[in-house]
Amino acid sequence: MKNLAVLGATGSIGRSTLNLVRNDPENFNVFSLVANSNVADMESLTHEFSPNVVVMNKPLAAKQLRENLNIEVMEGPEGMHAAVTDERIDIVVAGIVGYAGLSSILLAIEHGKQILLANKEAIICAGSLILEKIKTSKSKIVPIDSEHNAIFQCLGKDYECFKKPRNINKIILTASGGPFRKWSDEQMKDASVESALKHPNWKMGKKISVDSATMMNKGLEILEAHWLFKLQNKEIDVIVHPESIIHSMVEFEDKSTLAQLSNPDMSIPIAFGLSWPDRSPNQIETINWNKIHQLSFYSVDSKKFPSIDIARNILEEGPTAGMILNTANEIAVEAFLSRKIHFLEITDTVQEILEMMAETFTCEIKSLAELHELHKDIHQQFSHL
Repeated sequence: MKNLAVLGATGSIGRSTLNLVRNDPENFNVFSLVANSNVADMESLTHEFSPNVVVMNKPLAAKQLRENLNIEVMEGPEGMHAAVTDERIDIVVAGIVGYAGLSSILLAIEHGKQILLANKEAIICAGSLILEKIKTSKSKIVPIDSEHNAIFQCLGKDYECFKKPRNINKIILTASGGPFRKWSDEQMKDASVESALKHPNWKMGKKISVDSATMMNKGLEILEAHWLFKLQNKEIDVIVHPESIIHSMVEFEDKSTLAQLSNPDMSIPIAFGLSWPDRSPNQIETINWNKIHQLSFYSVDSKKFPSIDIARNILEEGPTAGMILNTANEIAVEAFLSRKIHFLEITDTVQEILEMMAETFTCEIKSLAELHELHKDIHQQFSHL
């Protein structure tokens, strides 16, 4: 029986994880549930799973849930500490979206937990801090972003993140192309929030859906791959694969290529992470090969989707450049979702912020407190957006 801390329990990663637990109660137990503010869902999940620790990030939400259930509901840093560090916890599912999930991941590393990492922003923003903590910890990280999980699987059972893979030429990250792959520039100028959120293959939250529409998601995944697998720009390729059946590939020195294939369902990488280093049977739907008539591939249109080139350039810039790119993108996406800017202005806004912050790229960040300060300063500086 493995005890789980599920961070971001009411989000897409949390829901997929808990569904796997429902189907395998003999092997998994929910020790901690952490959410931001969704009281109704957390009330239902707490009734169902009876966790030892319940945490709501928002104080008002914690108060309401406490009153509804008449149980202890923790909040803030103290609650997160209790949810992640207990010695009985075996696996931490890091499903909190964006920069907000970083502190809990560092905490889990410090306490030697196995971490299922769905939060790419944490490693993009604080790769050097995470790497330093991993060196002195028993913690193991299994990526559950579908693309990086695919690479992790292709590298073999003995591979561990943050080590240079042996005998490879490059990795190939696949991208669906998002909802606007076939749209013209003219159409994209008038793209609505609703159309940007309609991903053709995946059911995801608003932020990551917009990132997929701009292909910034894939740009950020290049930075994530750089840290997770110790790869340089020339060792990371991106190709558009609209069917989202091949989740990524590894090309080896002998010119053979391994790929991981499955239906576009986040339950699959999560199930792999929960069972790693073994594999366990589950109730997830397999590919029906009789219905797969083609697997197609296209080059990325970098003029139409400049995000990937932006991310590649940032990879060469300095220790804080990734964090600044991620923060700039957070600001731009939020402005789009709030209907303050048009779709094509998202990457323009990111570029504008990067140019204004360029002198900060080479700053050395030595602590989480310093990183928080820089993150806050960037948000304040561009709060007018």
